[in-house]
Amino acid sequence: MGGYKFLEHTADVLFEAEGKDLREAVEAAASAMFSVIANGGKVGTKASFTIVEEAPNLEELVVFTLSRLLSESETREIALAKFEVRKLARGKSFSLEGKAYGEKGKRPKVCVKAVTHHEARVEESPAGVKIRILLDV
Repeated sequence: MGGYKFLEHTADVLFEAEGKDLREAVEAAASAMFSVIANGGKVGTKASFTIVEEAPNLEELVVFTLSRLLSESETREIALAKFEVRKLARGKSFSLEGKAYGEKGKRPKVCVKAVTHHEARVEESPAGVKIRILLDV
């Protein structure tokens, strides 16, 4: 089971998510972002939507995916609680398809302005995958 931890940062929110594979690490990174936005509040999972992202490398795929989740949640007015990676493909580029679950009409407690490319890292090893992301709040 993937997890995440928050790291010290002067102004924004920096976290590291990990999992046994890329799928699990991306899901953990999404959970970390959702926990920042909800700030400890409970969020249901009755509303859902699907996203598809493509990028030239893993760091951008993660940043694009989290950014898309953030913008779709704002546009659809859904506070997110969970993200499941359904498809993951590697080739000349990287692509991901996933389904996000949340609660319609629930207001965010913390405003995340952006998922930044600054400090974004994806490290794969035999032990698993670590993702580092900086959120602009």
